[in-house]
Amino acid sequence: MSSKTVVLGGSGAMTSGCVYDLSQTSDFDEVVVADADEENARRLVDTLDDDRFRFEPVDATDTDDIERVLEGADYVVNGLPYAFESNVLDAMERVGDLTGVDLNAFDFDEVLGRSEEFAEAGNSLWFANGGLVSTIALGMVGCEEFDDVADVNFYWGMWRLLTQTTPGLTDTVTYEHDPTVDERAKWEDGEVIDDLPAFSEAREFEFPEPIGREDTYVISHPEPITFPEAPVAQEKNVDRIITRGAWHDEWKRYERTLHASGAFESDGVEVDGQEVDPVEVMQEQVKAEGLALESEWKPPEELSPETDWTPQTILSAEVTGSTAGSDDRAVFHFEQPFPFFDGNDITLMREYGCYVGVPLSVTLQLMADGAVDEDGIFITETSGLDADRYFEEMEARGFDLVAEQTPEETVPAQD
Repeated sequence: MSSKTVVLGGSGAMTSGCVYDLSQTSDFDEVVVADADEENARRLVDTLDDDRFRFEPVDATDTDDIERVLEGADYVVNGLPYAFESNVLDAMERVGDLTGVDLNAFDFDEVLGRSEEFAEAGNSLWFANGGLVSTIALGMVGCEEFDDVADVNFYWGMWRLLTQTTPGLTDTVTYEHDPTVDERAKWEDGEVIDDLPAFSEAREFEFPEPIGREDTYVISHPEPITFPEAPVAQEKNVDRIITRGAWHDEWKRYERTLHASGAFESDGVEVDGQEVDPVEVMQEQVKAEGLALESEWKPPEELSPETDWTPQTILSAEVTGSTAGSDDRAVFHFEQPFPFFDGNDITLMREYGCYVGVPLSVTLQLMADGAVDEDGIFITETSGLDADRYFEEMEARGFDLVAEQTPEETVPAQD
């Protein structure tokens, strides 16, 4: 039986790695790279040199057009920006009988509230996918080291220069630092404590190189809200959960400057007779520089001449608890490969984004194989994911799971 897969937003920085991995590892008969960016989508398809893959334009602002692209599909990857989430969900519900993964991770209650109607349409959708699958899986394997768990600390080490970015990532980082955002949260003693200040809950943490020891602080990620739903978190009686982030100094200086200048609280400033939003002006400048850097496809060794290290994200989990009556600590890191696209010409952020794109491919294939078999809309914690199987699949693709410390032993973090 033939199968058709549609990757919405398939040539984006975070989803290109998914498309490439599907080409290298999947047995899907037809894969459609659906995107509004025809030039880069065709460039990506040409790089694959795989007759199963083709480009098709899609207008994400038009639910009918998304429905048109999804007609006849069996599988779908949603890598479109969250602004188009409702359009994608509406189109999927109309088409029905779709199995898919969704990169977006906003408005959980609203999206998960559609689970029953999705199931009635024969759909199965793994929401909040991408890099979050890796952090949640890290938390799972960490908790398994203990009889009882006190703390689960998630860390996102996002190591790239200020202008090594995409429009979406630029907005995300600044959203995570916005003092008016109330979504920075921790979970403690069975309750979610939100509205934590930006730059709060500071803690030093040692990542593998090139990041090393860095100050981290709370970010507006969903793990403290969703990880309590994981069976292992309930079995091990987890007390506290928090997610912190670390950025390169250029990003930290930028975000602290926005804070110190009062830009977030500004009602606008007048420049040459026109009122402008200072945050928006700075964001547009950073985005413009990032887009300029992304305009050329280059050999991977030429992507970041400004640094003597490879831009990357390192994901980590630090778990404390007790085993056999003794308190102890486990630390796991997850590192991405370089180069991921086998030395083919690529852009920096597409190479960087493989830590997001590859989980989309792996989890979709796990669903296609029946290793994850849930109806409606669900998240990693409730998917029944075998974390060990997930990491085996990721390591087969060049990713590296490093157990720096477990209750049995401690090993040096790998470079």
